[in-house]
Amino acid sequence: MSEDEIERVQQFESEDEQRAAALRFAREVVEYRGHPSDGSFNEAREAGYTDEQIIEMVATVVLATFTNYMNDFMQTEVDLPVREPIQSS
Repeated sequence: MSEDEIERVQQFESEDEQRAAALRFAREVVEYRGHPSDGSFNEAREAGYTDEQIIEMVATVVLATFTNYMNDFMQTEVDLPVREPIQSS
């Protein structure tokens, strides 16, 4: 992805409509702690994602959250370039 697309994705946005629907769904999974709205779920389906792919999206959010919590708890040394989070508007 280009730098511009990476920045958009960090804001849960994309010029690609299918990707944008997945990002909006994933954002709701995070924001509502595993309880995305029916509208967000249906939007992901209408964008062409199967139920299996949507389950994988939820699993990816869960894995990333778990990994972040464990790394914080274990005080893992970051050995990759740190990218500052972009504040959403």
